Parts: sequence; C-alpha cells; structure tokens
Amino acid sequence: MKYFFLRLLPVVLLVGFFAGCDAFNNDSGGIVTLSGQVLDAETNNPVSGAFVTIKPQNLLVETDSLGRYAVEIEIDSTMSLQVVAAKNGFNQASVTVQVLPDRLVEVPTLRITRIVDEEPVSGLASNILLLAQSTTSIGVKESGSEEVAKITFQVADSLGRPVILDKQARVRFTLGVRPGGGEFIFPESAPTDNNGQVTVNLSSGTKAGVVQIVAETEVEGRTIRSLPVSVSIHGGLPDQTHFSIGPARFNFPGLNTFGLTNAISVIVGDKYGNPVKPGTAVYFSTTHGIIEGSTQTDAQGRGSVSLISANPLPADGVAVITATTADENQNEVIGQTPVVFSGIPVVIVHPDTAALNQEYSLTVTDQNGNPLAQGTVISVRVEGTKVKGVGHTGVTLDDTKFIGGMAYENILRGPGITEFTFRAVEDRTLDEDGTPTVEAITIRVSGPNGALEIVLTASGEAQTRTEGATVERLGADVVRVRAGNP
Repeated sequence: MKYFFLRLLPVVLLVGFFAGCDAFNNDSGGIVTLSGQVLDAETNNPVSGAFVTIKPQNLLVETDSLGRYAVEIEIDSTMSLQVVAAKNGFNQASVTVQVLPDRLVEVPTLRITRIVDEEPVSGLASNILLLAQSTTSIGVKESGSEEVAKITFQVADSLGRPVILDKQARVRFTLGVRPGGGEFIFPESAPTDNNGQVTVNLSSGTKAGVVQIVAETEVEGRTIRSLPVSVSIHGGLPDQTHFSIGPARFNFPGLNTFGLTNAISVIVGDKYGNPVKPGTAVYFSTTHGIIEGSTQTDAQGRGSVSLISANPLPADGVAVITATTADENQNEVIGQTPVVFSGIPVVIVHPDTAALNQEYSLTVTDQNGNPLAQGTVISVRVEGTKVKGVGHTGVTLDDTKFIGGMAYENILRGPGITEFTFRAVEDRTLDEDGTPTVEAITIRVSGPNGALEIVLTASGEAQTRTEGATVERLGADVVRVRAGNP
C-alpha cells in the first residue's frame, strides 16, 4: 500500500498543475466588471461628469458626483483593455488593464489635468466684503503725501462665490464718519465685474481725521451693506504759525545736581491746523545742559525729548532750547522756550528778632535770585503763649513764568513767588491765661531744590537747623541764610 501511494502522488500533482493552467489561460468568454475613480490632478478632488471610454469596445460611461464609475463588459477571453478618462477643459488620462472573464477589476485611479477654467456661476449678491485697500492712511491736500486711497470690495452670493455679470450688482458708496474738510469718493456708484469686484477712490480734503467708507446694494428689495472701511487722513508739513514748544517744567533744580531730566515737548500742525503727518522730524539744541537731538511726531503731532542737567550750566540760571523743522517750501520752522536751572534755597529775613506784632519780610530764591522749583513749600510757625502767625505762613509755589521774553529779567518774581510777608500776633481764639509772648519763629523751606530751616529768637540770634547751611548778617536786623550744596 505504501508503494502504490508513492507511485500515484506525482500523477495527482501533475493533473492538478495542468488543471490550474487551464484556469489562467481560459479561452472561454464571460463578463468582466471594471470600476474606478477619476480625480483632478491638481486638487485631488473627484471629477464628476467625466466620460470613461473602454477600448477596443469603445464602451462609454460617465462618472458620478464622487468621480466613480462601474461598467460590465462581455469579453471572449483573457485580454488587455485600455481605459481612457476625458472631460471638456481637461487633458485625457488612460491606463491599460489585463482582464479575465467573470472577474471584478479595480482600475487604477485616473488623474486628469485642467487646461481651461470652468465658466463661473453664482447666485444673487448676498454680502459685501473688503477685498483690498491700497493704503490705510493718506495725507491732506498739498501735503506732499499720497492723497488718494483705492478700496476694492468683493460682492458674493450666499455660497461665497463672486457674483458674475449675469448676477451683476450696482454698488453705492457713502461716507460715514469724516473730518469734513472736503474729502470725497469717486465714483458714487459702480457695477460689479465678472469677478464680483467693484472699486472706489477716496480723495482727501484739507482736514485730518478718520474717514469711513460704506458700500451697499439692493437685491430683491433687501439692502446689503458692508462694514465701514476706515482710512486715516494725516496732516501735511509743518507750519510756523502752528508750531509750539514748551517744557514739562519751566523751572527744574538742575543747577547743582547733574543728571536730572526735564521733558521738552513740541506740538506741530500744518497750515490747516491739523497735526502734521506722523513721523515728522523735529531737531533740538540748547544753550546749556544736554538735550536729546531729535524726535518724530505721533498721530497728534506731538513729540518730546529730554533736557538733561549737565555742563555747561547757565551762569544766570536761564537756558534757551530751540526746536527746528521745515515747512512745505523747505523754510525753517523754529520754536524756542526758556528753562530755569534753579539751585539751592537762599532766604533773606528782615527783621531777625522774634517779637509780637512785628511784620516780617522774606525773600526766598536760589543763589541766582531765581524762584525755586514748583512744589516748594514755605511755612512759618510762631511759638510762644497765645500767639500765631498770619500772612504768608503756608505757601506752595507754582511753576516759574516768563513775561515778555526769555531772558533773566523776564522771569516773574515778586509777592507770592519770591517775596513773602507775615506777622506774629495774639491768638484770640485760644482760651488761655497769660500774656501773649513770642518765644521763637521757625521758617522752613522744603522742596525739589532742598530744605532749609531758620529759627528767629527773641534775643535776635538767627539760627539754622539745616546741616551745611550758613547764616550771614547783611545789616543790623537782616540775615541771609543759605543752604549747603547737595
């Protein structure tokens, strides 16, 4: 039995081999099913409505919305078929496949390339959007800057497609917020093109400010409107009449301390009274101290630099700062401002003896006779029995002023600024026993320039409680007290 089995096995294998060969070389006919997909070669999106031709039978089938197709073909035997995909506006694509009867064959994906754009389609206008804006800011007329801005709107249907000529919309343009300097738009209305686009031009007037442009159209009784598009109108070149310069403080304590700063600001307008265009350069110089060289104006025509207390220091305490720019005719536009570099407190008191019903005069300045800086506090306290001080017993200085010029002699001095008076009198509001008696009068000066304290006694010995200060007698009843250098 074993011998018979071994002799039979090769025969069986040979029979099976020839049977398999018959299956792969089937010369009998049948039905083969082809299926596949056609895609756009650029976007990889399905191509619907493409025609797929099976050759040599020349059988034609159309792709569905997913770009797919399926077709049954009767063939006589195993053979090669050519599958060709085509559509108007596209190049053809083809592939050859080997098919067998009674089989389902998945054809490799066919990718076709667009060579002609599709004819655009759209619905009616549904919205208006800003598509492009040539600039966000322009200059006023005759400013030397660009004076016209071009704004392009896109009109689209409810699916976001640009409206075509067949669905054309006439768009009106209006101005919303505006400065009212003669600015205008052109045209006031225009039709959309085949891309749903429409353009309007904004021309500036003589005033700076913000202009809003609104686009709107009517569609079947409905008004469709864009959001406002804003364009800034900036001023022109500097004008001498509209050029201003000034310090943050006309008086700062920079005479004895280096490195202190004082902001020097300019406000620059054009000939129409508008702020000049942002970025206008202004240059600075100073007779004393150090100053930053230049600044550029902002949207309000403002700019500032720092004046720094440093050598050279002004002998009389007055420095002059000059700001320079240029107008539309290349002429200089110049502004100047004075600034006091003030020093340590110096007080002159007359008389120098503490006494009842006595009127006193004070002169409070720096070593150059200039007022002390803003914020300086001058106080007087009368000590004793049933007494008080009246008059300038509590004063806070304002900033220094110049009258009629920028020189030392133009500094405003006098009562309430550098000259003060007070009296030591009975305090009748106090319910106390005893005779009104003045024991001492304390005068104190404190502020940005430093501190100085003076005590007048009944014996006529003026004293100071400030370290480094000196007392100098100018006459029989006049003393000058000077603070020490900081």
